[in-house]
Order: sequence, then structure tokens, then C-alpha cells
Amino acid sequence: MDIVILGAIPHDLMAKESEAYIEKQAPVFTRLLQTHKASTEWLDIETIGCTPYEYYQLKKANYQGENNFYAKGVAPLYASTHFNTFPSHQAVYLMELTYVEIGQHHASLYTSDELNITPDEAKALFDSSIEVLAHSPYRLLQHNNNMALMDMGDNFTLPLFSPSLLATGHLNDWHQLGDLARPLRNVLAELQILWYNHPINHARQERGLKPINSAWIYGGACFNEIHPVSSPTEKVLSQLSKVHLHQDWGRWIAELATLDTQLAPLSQSFHRYILFGFDRIVTLTPKPFWAKLINNKSEWKQWWSQSK
Repeated sequence: MDIVILGAIPHDLMAKESEAYIEKQAPVFTRLLQTHKASTEWLDIETIGCTPYEYYQLKKANYQGENNFYAKGVAPLYASTHFNTFPSHQAVYLMELTYVEIGQHHASLYTSDELNITPDEAKALFDSSIEVLAHSPYRLLQHNNNMALMDMGDNFTLPLFSPSLLATGHLNDWHQLGDLARPLRNVLAELQILWYNHPINHARQERGLKPINSAWIYGGACFNEIHPVSSPTEKVLSQLSKVHLHQDWGRWIAELATLDTQLAPLSQSFHRYILFGFDRIVTLTPKPFWAKLINNKSEWKQWWSQSK
């Protein structure tokens, strides 16, 4: 069985500092790092346009990113369970509800799965967007939960990053409104204005929740470009995922103990472990028995804190 650990490897600037915390707070995880051989795949995040885990999922589904840009495939990957009646040969675009937090020097994006959005809230906001979209080249076809299926027109080809990648670090690092086509830029700006004082958001803020003050549109590939195949059983551990996404390293360290609790029963059997970082995927396979006898317990630190 493959054990997938999201957010397992901190960014290279933090990796070296994290070594001592891992050894202290996550002895089971440390033991896995010591007794397994590591194989690293480095990724050019700006080129693929999505997170390493999204890239990994798309590769498993035999999606071939044009010019190595994989983000187009993220929409049909996510939409397959919500909009499976959509024609398989048409480009799939999704609008996702998001929250943009504006700081003094930067902005941060939070994806819909971090916002605890109710179906009624999503419906109200998507319904209100139809009036804005009526004055644009784009159309909302249908919505389900926190996603809406979009018709962006036959001539829309703009490459758009996945929202999960935009949520990594500061939004300013990945995206400037000036990079977008004017009609799309106008739609996103008008939705922000419309939703700023929406009753849904007033009610959410009264309950201590982040408002849903923005949206992001992404996609471009078709359902018939995604070809999932049967693969070995996989268990996904996502305890570190969100804190890693927002580079909250204090909470990341605090969550190591929980990860260790999840790994403890799994470590009794032979598994392959797939660790995800900001721009790399590291696959751990068990070392042969004889190699463990002469094992250098610090060897893992050589690749752990390595930068591309």
C-alpha cells in the first residue's frame, strides 16, 4: 500500500531547522526516514501551474500537460464527481469560492475547503454572480457545493494556475490582476465588490468565520483527457496539508505528533511512502535488511534539507 503524506516536507528554508523538531516530536516518522531509501522528483511549480499533489494525481490519471502545464487538468480532475454529465470533449472550467485576506504588504488566498461553506451559502453567492456574468463573455452553467461549471467561450485559452497553488504563500507571488484578460479581470473584481457587503458574509463574520469575498476560475482540459487507471491501494494523510500550504511552520511542528500517531500502526508493515513538499515529491521505499544493519541514522538529512 502507498502511504501519501501531504505537506510532509517543509520549504527548503525551513527544512534544516525542522530536523531537530522531527526527531523529538515524531520518532516514528524519523524512523521511516532513517530506514527507507529516498527518490526525489523536483518540479518547476510555475511551469506546471499546480501543486505537487495535483500533479501527482494528474500523472496517475495519464493526463499529458501541454508544454508541461498541468493546471488545465485540475478542473476535470475535480469536476468528475460533480458534473459528470458535461460533454467529455469540451473544455472544463470551474469557478471556486475563495477568501482573499489583504495584508499591509501582501494578500493570501484560502480555498473553499478551508472555509466551511454551507450549500445554502454557496447557492446564494453563485446565484448572485449570474447578474455580473451576464455582462461578460462567460456563463455559469451549473453549480454543486463550492464549485460552479463555467462556459468561458470557444476562444478562451489563458493558462490559469490552480487555486491550491495560489494559496501557497502570498497571492502576490503567483498572480497579478494585470496578468489576466480584461473581461476576466473585470468579472473577478466585480464579484469582490458584490460579495463584500453580501448578507451571507455579514452572517459568517458574526459567527467568527472568514467571509467568502472572492472567486477563482481555472481549468481548460477536457474530461476525455483524464484516464484514471486502477492503482495500488492508497492511504492519504493530510494532517500537515493546510498548515504547510500557508507556511505556518509553528503549527506544522505542533502537528508532527498527530502525524506520528497516524503512522505508528502503519509502520509495522512494509509500505511505500510518498512525501509531498512545496516543489518536490519524495518516494520512500524500504531499504534491504543488510543496509539497515549499517544504516547511517543521519543520512536522510542530506536530501531533507536539499534545495533544487
